[in-house]
Amino acid sequence: MKMLLHELHPSVVHAPLALLPTAAVADLIAVTSGDRSWAKVGRRFWVAGTVSALFAGLAGLAASQEVKLEEPRARDMVFLHGLGNACITLGAVGVTLWRLGRPPSVGQTVVGLLANAAALYTATLGGKMVYELGVGINPMPKDTVSGTLKGPPLLSREAPRALLRDGLQGVRWLFGRAKSLFSGAHPLEPGAKGFGRGYEGPTVGLEALSRDTTVPGPEVPRV
Repeated sequence: MKMLLHELHPSVVHAPLALLPTAAVADLIAVTSGDRSWAKVGRRFWVAGTVSALFAGLAGLAASQEVKLEEPRARDMVFLHGLGNACITLGAVGVTLWRLGRPPSVGQTVVGLLANAAALYTATLGGKMVYELGVGINPMPKDTVSGTLKGPPLLSREAPRALLRDGLQGVRWLFGRAKSLFSGAHPLEPGAKGFGRGYEGPTVGLEALSRDTTVPGPEVPRV
């Protein structure tokens, strides 16, 4: 079974989700106890977590261009998921640069804990995108509004080039959508934040579903 390129993101995203909270907790222990060994542990976890977050972010940006997003709510949910994770990753980069030359402080530790709390929300959006809306699921029928565009296999020669190409395209899409949102030209679709109405199903192929497809039962012999 070949792993496709868009499946790389869900495979590697668990690393920063585990490493960054561990770094924040290690800093909290160091600040409250004054133990320098915990400060060293926190610094190392910040470095490892930030590097893994950058790679997972690149994979996620590439995946955003390789999945099927014809449903407006799903498209905006992917946008919020990506924008939130981009802000969290930039925050992790800032904290890591700070921690490379300084011990943990109360303010920096609070920022780290809040950023990880925000990551719980973006992770929830990621789960709703897949399990509720069907984004990125390979077996989805071709005529549905969500699914995947079937990118190249992960271990193929085309994969590294596609990762960079689609990653850059994902950055342009993310900034373009953010610009239209903040300018008021294109507000978020209802339910894109993960609250409100649930997914109402695909909007493609409803005419076929509305037809009378009742199969007649066996004839009952008249007495």
